[in-house]
Order: sequence, then C-alpha cells, then structure tokens
Amino acid sequence: MRLALIAALLAAAAATTATEAMQKRDAEIRAALPPIGTEPTEAQRTKAQGLLTEFIDFRGMAEASLGKHWAKMSEAKRKELIDAFTTRFKKATLGQLDFYRSTAIKYEPETKQDDLVMVPTSMVVKGEPTQVTYAMKRAKNGWLIEDIVIDDVSTIQNYRASFNKVISKEGVDGLIAKLNKSTDESARQPEPKKAERGSAASK
Repeated sequence: MRLALIAALLAAAAATTATEAMQKRDAEIRAALPPIGTEPTEAQRTKAQGLLTEFIDFRGMAEASLGKHWAKMSEAKRKELIDAFTTRFKKATLGQLDFYRSTAIKYEPETKQDDLVMVPTSMVVKGEPTQVTYAMKRAKNGWLIEDIVIDDVSTIQNYRASFNKVISKEGVDGLIAKLNKSTDESARQPEPKKAERGSAASK
C-alpha cells in the first residue's frame, strides 16, 4: 500500500508541467521569507536558497558550459569542477532573495524546443522590463533547469565563453581555482540589499 502511494505521488509530480513546477517553487520561496522590511534569519535564507536552486541541473549546466573540454576530463576532475561550480552558483543566488519578496513574475505560455521545454517569464527589474526564460527538461523526479536565458542572452553561452577563455590560459585546474576564489571573495563581502538585474547564474 505504501509503495503504491509513493508511486502515485511520483506519477502526479511527473504530470506537472514545467510552468507549474516553477510557479510552485516561486510560491514556496516567497512563503519561506519574511515580509519586506524584515531581515530573514539564517535558517530562512538557507531554506529559500535551497528552494531557489533545487531545480538546477548543475552537472548538466557544467557539462554544457565546458563543451569539448568535458570529454577530456576524468570523472574525479568533473566532480571537482561541479562542486566548485555549484558552490559559486548557490552563493550568487543569495542576492536574489529580496527580489522574490518585491517583484511580480508573469508566466507566459511554455513552448517545446527539441527535448527542452521553454518557460518564458517577464518582470520589471529596477524599473526595466526583463525577460527571463528557463530551459527545462523532465527528469525522473520532476523538472530540471538546463539554462536560463535573460533578455535573449544564454547563461550557458556566457559561461562557455568565460570558461573557454580561462581554460585556454590556465587549464581546467585554473578554472576550478578561479571559481573557488570567486566564492571565497563573495563570502567576505556583505550581502546585497537588493537583487541585481538578471539571474545569479550570469554572474
């Protein structure tokens, strides 16, 4: 009976559209944070950050960003890169938490693009209309974000250009070192009071 219930729940989750999954995530993030004007506790920030990044396919994004270099890496080196990439990405999302308390997100009709589902959204960031589209893929337990496109600029393409530049001069080890250094420097800086324009993924 218990196994049947779990199977039914998983089937229901799989039936959820990509847009519905994102809307649910956004609602949970807002619910996890206190009202505007109240500083979130460390526990609230941790919970909201976890919700913000739980749909991210970090391995998939890292592989797509590395391009041809990925195939040349050992699995151990891939894991090292993914860990550095994930930590940096999560640290960058902290600046977005206030954004979720103060910005209305409008969801447009989703579309299919090859094996991805594109979930377009629109919002106003610092007085400027901004389009953010999530490229998503269905996984066993739900939906995963494979790319974030901000005003027609792909996060993956930005990363690929940046990573290739570093790797060409310093190799993959140099890239990992830079990601870790960037995370350490970010940790020493005070957290921003307002979210910057665009996604943390593009930083």
